[in-house]
Amino acid sequence: MIYFLLATFLGVVPIAFWLIFFLWQDIRKPEPTRWLLILFFLGMAITPVVWFGENAFLKLLQIKNVNNIAFSLSLVVYGMVAVIEELAKFFSAKLVLRGDRYFDEAIDAMIYLIVLALGFGTVENILVSFNWLNNGGILPSIFPVLALRFVGANLIHALCSGIAGYGWALSLLKKQKKPLYWGLFFAIILHWIFNVAIINWGGEAVYLITFVLFGATIFLLWVFDSLKHIRKPIVYY
Repeated sequence: MIYFLLATFLGVVPIAFWLIFFLWQDIRKPEPTRWLLILFFLGMAITPVVWFGENAFLKLLQIKNVNNIAFSLSLVVYGMVAVIEELAKFFSAKLVLRGDRYFDEAIDAMIYLIVLALGFGTVENILVSFNWLNNGGILPSIFPVLALRFVGANLIHALCSGIAGYGWALSLLKKQKKPLYWGLFFAIILHWIFNVAIINWGGEAVYLITFVLFGATIFLLWVFDSLKHIRKPIVYY
C-alpha cells in the first residue's frame, strides 16, 4: 500500500507542473474546476481501454521470423498506437463536453483536451513509479526516470492533444470539418514520430526528440496566444 501511495505522489507531481503551465494560458477566463476535473479523470479512466486496444497491435512485434520486415512492421504498429491514443482522447472528450455550457471559446478546446491527456499521462507515471519501487528500485533512482517522462512522454501527450485541440477550435470557429481532420492528423504524426524514435533508437534519438518537442511547444504557445485574442463565441457541434 505504501508503494502505491508513494507512486501516486511521484506520478502526480510532474503532471501538476504541466497542468499549471497550460492552464495559465487560459487565465483570463479559466474553465470551471468541476469540468477540468471531469476531463482529467476521464483521461485516467480511458487509459486501460486504450492500452487494451494498443496491445492488440503491439503483440504483432512479438512475432518471430519477421527479420526483413521487422522495422517496417514497427512503423505500422507504432503508427496504430498513435492513432488509437489520439482518437480515443479526442472522441471521449467530444462526447463528454456536449453537456458543458462553459465550452464557449476556441481556446477551451485546447485546454480540455490537454487536461484529459495529462490525466492519461498520470496513470502511466503512477504505474511506472509503482513497478520501479515494487521491483526493488530505490527511491532516488526513480527521479531521473520521471524527469525524462516529464520532458518526454508527459509532454508529448499534452502537445499532441493541444494540436488536435487547435484543429478542433478552428473547426468550431469556421464551422468546417477540415481543420479538425488536419489537427488530428498532425497530432498523430507527432506522436508516431516520438514512438518510433524512442522505441527503436532510444538514447540515440534524444537530440531529434528534443528538437521536435521544442518546436512543437513553441508552436503550441503561439497558438494559445493567437486564440486568446479571439472573442467570437463558438458553437459546439
